[in-house]
Formats: sequence, structure tokens, C-alpha cells
Amino acid sequence: MEAGSLSRRTFMGALATLTLAGHSAAAADDEIRIAFVGDSLSDGMWGGATRLIARESCLASRIKLGRFAENGTGLTRPAKFDWVGEARTVVGKFKPTVSVVSIGLNDRQSIVDASRARFDLGTPAWRARYTELSQALVRNLRSGNAGVLWIGLPVLRDKQSQDDAAEKNAIFAEALRQLNDPKVRYVEPWRQTRSGPDLFQPYGADVRGVQVQLRAPDGIHFTSAGYDVVSAHLLRETTAFMQGQGLAMAYPCQQQAQR
Repeated sequence: MEAGSLSRRTFMGALATLTLAGHSAAAADDEIRIAFVGDSLSDGMWGGATRLIARESCLASRIKLGRFAENGTGLTRPAKFDWVGEARTVVGKFKPTVSVVSIGLNDRQSIVDASRARFDLGTPAWRARYTELSQALVRNLRSGNAGVLWIGLPVLRDKQSQDDAAEKNAIFAEALRQLNDPKVRYVEPWRQTRSGPDLFQPYGADVRGVQVQLRAPDGIHFTSAGYDVVSAHLLRETTAFMQGQGLAMAYPCQQQAQR
């Protein structure tokens, strides 16, 4: 009897261990890891997403955000910071489910490759090389089978800067389209104007619908409230992307509760 009783205890202990291990594995599989890559706009969106997710009970313990953006960086000067190479480091270190890219603010200049080859801004050669660099960044971010969401540059106050941003967005969208990868998506930037060309407006509705200052005085960046609005747009796009990949995610949480 004692031997049989011991065997039952051993069996029940082993069963409990297996059950806990199964729960841990399920929790790990359920986790969504989002890496933020790029320049200061990407870093601002990381901050906005951090604040928004903390308020959502269905996401706070499930989503992990990786802060990898570097202010003042881009694709045109790899000798200063090589995003194409750094992408593999991000994937190896963080193992993201999806990487969010926002880049280009600091790329209104000639491209100087690591080999010192130079491509002058505004030339067809520059556009071709910038396309190649954008695609190389995406390929390296995909090296761990993570998805990639590349969000376009927002409307800027200065006309010359805005014209440059619009051209870059067209390059990004076409570069990603050429990859023909279902796990790579170009995301249109958040718009303040509902129809027609987007217009730069310093003030607008925050995530609660209150009129506040959304854009920073430099005409480029956002205030904290503005980044919350942009990040809400990004999280909705991320939700749609995840659902398309067969992963359950809802933003905001009440959308999940209503199902």
C-alpha cells in the first residue's frame, strides 16, 4: 500500500509539473514582442505605446515593447549608425514578434556607403540606393521570422521638409511592395485631416477627444499627447496585422470584450 501510495504521489507531482510547464509555454507563446526601430519619431511612438498599453488590462501583461530607436540616425550614413547591420542585433537580442520602423527624418542628405561610394540627394541613383537600403533593413528585421510594420513620416510644417517626407513615403511604400512579403506592411502615417491632403495643425483632439497641443514647436515631432494619438493609430494597425497573422490581439480592450 505504501509503495502504491508513493507512486500516486509521484505521479500527481509529475502531472502538476507538466501542467505548470504547459501553462508557462502557453504564456510564452501568447506574448507579443514589439521592437521600435528608427529615429526620434520611433522613440516617441515607443513612449506613446508604453503609456497606452499600461492602461489596457488585456495587453499590459502580454505585450513587451523593445526600445531600440536612436535619435539622429537614418539610412544615409552607415558610418555613423548602421541600421541595416543593427537590425540583426535587435532581432537576436529581443526576438520580436513584429518590428515597427519609423525612419527618414535625418536622411535629407547624400548617401555615403561604408565603401565611401556617394549618391547625391535628388538623383535617380540616390532613390535607387535608398530603396535598396530600406529593403535590406526589412530583410534583416525579418531574419527571425518577425513581421515588419513600416510607418510613414507624418505631415511636417516646413514645405521643403514635407515635400521630402512625401517622397520618402512613396519610396518606402514601393520598396515594401516590391518585397511581396505578407509579413511586411507599409502603414500610412496618422492623419489629422480626414480627407484630401493632410495639413499640419499644432492643435487637435487627444485620445480622450480633448483639444490640446499635439505637435512640438519644431514642426516635426509631437508632444506626449500627440505621440499617444499617433501610437493609438499604430496599435490599431498592429492589431489588424496580428489578427491577419492568426494572433489574437485587440486594441482597445473593450473591442475584445464586445466579441
